[in-house]
Amino acid sequence: MPNIRHYFGGGWASDLGPTTDVSADQTGKINIPFLWDAENVFFELDGGPHKIGGTSKLNSSAVASGAVVRGCYDYWKQGTGGTPARRKILHAGTVVLADNDDNTFASIFTGLESDAIPSYSTFDDFLIISSSSNSDVPKSYDQSTAQNLAGTPPNFAFSVSHKNRVFAAGVDANPSTLYYSVTEDPEDWIGSGSGTIQINPNDGDRITGIASHKDDLWIFKGPYKGSIHRISGSSSDDFAVIPFITGLGVAWHNSIFKFGDDLGFVSQFGTIHSLSATSAYGDFNEAALSRPIQTWIKDHINSDRLKHAWAVNNPLEGWVMFSISIDANATNNAILLMDYRFNPIRWSYISAYNAESMALFTDTNNVDRIFLGGTDGFLRRSNAVTRSLDGVTSINYKVTTPHMNYGNPMMMKTIERAAVGIKPKGEYNGTFSWERDDETQQSQTFSQAGGDVLAPAATNQFTLGTSKLGGARYVDRYMELEEGGEFRSVAYQFTNNSVNEDLEIHNFTVTVTPGAESSEN
Repeated sequence: MPNIRHYFGGGWASDLGPTTDVSADQTGKINIPFLWDAENVFFELDGGPHKIGGTSKLNSSAVASGAVVRGCYDYWKQGTGGTPARRKILHAGTVVLADNDDNTFASIFTGLESDAIPSYSTFDDFLIISSSSNSDVPKSYDQSTAQNLAGTPPNFAFSVSHKNRVFAAGVDANPSTLYYSVTEDPEDWIGSGSGTIQINPNDGDRITGIASHKDDLWIFKGPYKGSIHRISGSSSDDFAVIPFITGLGVAWHNSIFKFGDDLGFVSQFGTIHSLSATSAYGDFNEAALSRPIQTWIKDHINSDRLKHAWAVNNPLEGWVMFSISIDANATNNAILLMDYRFNPIRWSYISAYNAESMALFTDTNNVDRIFLGGTDGFLRRSNAVTRSLDGVTSINYKVTTPHMNYGNPMMMKTIERAAVGIKPKGEYNGTFSWERDDETQQSQTFSQAGGDVLAPAATNQFTLGTSKLGGARYVDRYMELEEGGEFRSVAYQFTNNSVNEDLEIHNFTVTVTPGAESSEN
């Protein structure tokens, strides 16, 4: 064997079990096919797990007396002056708030139902605001006037822009009815060119989401039997409803997302699917994007709150975040991260973030970033450079491999040395642990320090002839494991849980010496 270099060949896949039967190739390398734990990490392009960034608050004081932020939206208005204007929108408690792009929020609507699920769309420079409430009517906001949506709109729960019209659904009194406005007029729902389309009426389900994708409008129904339908055409003269599949629907409108060249959605079961995979394999569960963590979802997700799930794609990062409620929690208290840059897709679990709602915002320097609507009246940046929550709370990085026997479960082996390949982050440590068979886990720390910089934290001075002008980009941290011990199979773990400390691992090496084969029965 004896020196085996390990690379990270997959993400979190709890459904694949706690062990994998892999052995080193002729060059002494192993590609670990999946991880047992990938908590609070995203993946570098070489597969290395990197601690997720921290959070930072946008608003200095909580809105709506610290109420749950049930919705957030980045509303831009192009106007005619050549200079676009932006307002950040929050739904919290019984109010809708907007800022002047200065993170100071003021109410624009009041007296709303506090636990309704909001939805947003933009058309003709209007922001159209609606919700799942049966009593709150759709509203509009143009950055100066906030009012009930003018004209004769139905009391819809969600809407989208498609082919120069607004399409809407989610009317409790007409659960299978899709509405569309007059061309280029979001306030006219009864004039020439407007109309309705019935989507499998009286099938026991209701329309739970709509999306414009690839020149067609996609209609999702649920939450019981589930079905998906496609509408082609451009006007009432040629609109055609084409059934796509039955047995699969969407939990609610906010959990539909675009990624790559595909459309994804959270189903009524809590599983995550795409149109392309559904087209190829139907509602077959094995084709779900979330197949590697399906059992975890089934065991933990709060099915009663699936309507409150949010899905947001960040194309710049190449991942989608899903905010969900787990373990009977009354608010969304966990985030799943799907990295679609890899094939197959890689998953991780972001336990550090709590977000009742999410949206993609244009952050400083025109960088897109997913913002989190908290349960405490705050809007937060995610994946901030600092590795802490609001500068106070640590983020628990945990990566665990499955148990590996290196191709021979009968042979006793001894682990003697290890090296962790990292990108140095600072004058602090990470922890490398190993678990031999069913023995107690053992651990050893390794330094994350690189070369000195102009003003090293330890000395706050640069020493001519000694200090380096920059830190290393990559180092192997070697460890003698004097009490490494014997094993048949072994699992490795990497952790860090300190405030403002990062950890980025790209590979690791262990020295494994083979012994005699076991003669036990």
